[in-house]
Amino acid sequence: MVLFKATVAGILLLALGIVSVTVLNQYVTMDVQQIQRRDVEPHIVLLIGDIAEKSYMLPANVDVFGAVTVTQAPSNQSGDIRFIVMDNDNYPKWSSSGQADSLYSVNGQGQFNYTFTTKKSGVFHFVFDNRASLYKKYVALTVAFNEVLSRRVADTRLAPVGWILMVLGVLIMIYGLARKPPIPWSRND
Repeated sequence: MVLFKATVAGILLLALGIVSVTVLNQYVTMDVQQIQRRDVEPHIVLLIGDIAEKSYMLPANVDVFGAVTVTQAPSNQSGDIRFIVMDNDNYPKWSSSGQADSLYSVNGQGQFNYTFTTKKSGVFHFVFDNRASLYKKYVALTVAFNEVLSRRVADTRLAPVGWILMVLGVLIMIYGLARKPPIPWSRND
């Protein structure tokens, strides 16, 4: 005679461990977020007389960043320029000399970095205003943003729990099969 309850408990734990390692791992998932850099404009060089504008389509709620390098056209020495970023609603106002809001604006010298956050998706205008200078300028521009990607993957934390349940189930099942139950009438007390 074997210990029936221990054997059944061991078999159940073993089965639960096997099910959690093989089947439940596919159904128990978790969200994993990954940040991926998206280069909108890896590198462009513009020759600017008075005003130059480049427009890019950008998604909503992302931090846009990049670098601007300004040099004077005849001498390749460091130069300055007014750099403005506007959305599609404000750019027509600015170009008709009206009052416009910008997402980013700076009078930059040489090489500088910029960062701004988009509120909504759409076309954004990167404007270089060189009207204050007598010299043309070469401007190198990079534009990128970090995109947060979310995907569902199997929760790998469940597999070790399944293996532990299988080992415990085998041990308890062996104990239940190998151990003989005590016979109550054979005790000498």
